[in-house]
Amino acid sequence: MDLKKTRRELHRLAETGEYLPKTRKYIENALCGYNCELSFPWESAVCAFFDAGKNETVAFRADMDALPIQEQGDCGFISENSGTMHACGHDGHMAMLLGIAELMASGKIKPKYNLLALFQPAEETIGGAKHIVEAGVFERYRVKCVFGIHLIPDLPKGQLFTKSGALMSGSCETTVEFKGKSVHITEYQNGIDALEAGTFFIQSLYSEAGLHGGNRRLVRFGKMTSGTVRNAVSEYTKIYGSMRSFSDEDFITQKDAVKSAARRTDERFGTTSSVNFSEGYPPVINDAELVARLNEMLSPHILEKPRLIADDFSWYQRKIPGVYMFLGTGTGIPLHSSNFNFDEQLLEVGVEAYKKIIEQL
Repeated sequence: MDLKKTRRELHRLAETGEYLPKTRKYIENALCGYNCELSFPWESAVCAFFDAGKNETVAFRADMDALPIQEQGDCGFISENSGTMHACGHDGHMAMLLGIAELMASGKIKPKYNLLALFQPAEETIGGAKHIVEAGVFERYRVKCVFGIHLIPDLPKGQLFTKSGALMSGSCETTVEFKGKSVHITEYQNGIDALEAGTFFIQSLYSEAGLHGGNRRLVRFGKMTSGTVRNAVSEYTKIYGSMRSFSDEDFITQKDAVKSAARRTDERFGTTSSVNFSEGYPPVINDAELVARLNEMLSPHILEKPRLIADDFSWYQRKIPGVYMFLGTGTGIPLHSSNFNFDEQLLEVGVEAYKKIIEQL
């Protein structure tokens, strides 16, 4: 397989969310000539099961969806879908998984396990991984463990990184609303200022010692909408933010802190608040025993600290043991940038890593 050509063709097809008809069709067409069982457990997801006659199966996962970003520059193979771009390396992830699928189909691998190649949509949006788990594919194909690789720009080019335990944080969208009473600003004493309440809430929450915890946890807000006109007290404020943590216990602490700050704000200003948290993604927690085996097979570099970015790969790890790895591109171009790109020779590194896992695990 020409991995470079495959990646570029997938890059041009960039689609977002769970409905990816062109991307799914491309994957399906690439796999249909192989001796594998194809299934479609949810929306545009594609599963390819390669039966090597073994009792157990190893799964590799590639995310399929792109981002709602307008691509900048001209790399020679830009997205054909205006306003949509593979700015997070998912096109490369799919190419790597198709690469190992071809090796499996051609008999160039001596596998110790069956292989489930799992192409999953909606990583960037609603968490397609959870829907895949709920579809029962791991039970159906007797999957014992799952692996994934993600391209990361700020790590050295061509080198694999991972760690046991927490690798990436869980994430949770946080929305807080305050309702007040609007009056003319000259009579502000008779109103209930939801804008003032909102600013107090943020400052109060941010000042709480231990809530943010440096690189271990985070609660921040990036958007606030309030009021209607400049000369009236705002009767409504809505604040949008995100929460990150490496444990369920920390999430509980953070949620309690947000709700407590909202109650204090209501008591001070007379507002009525509501607090909502999305289900979000759990933290990515790598299985220690599997990481130890990877150290023997791949000798990846060990990250010193987990990262406060999130990935729905964590839903797989809630079901079965799994390991997520980073593959450095060395470009320094941030993920989700409109000019994201990488050296396509790196795709061979990912395929070789998958090959060693299926042969030596």
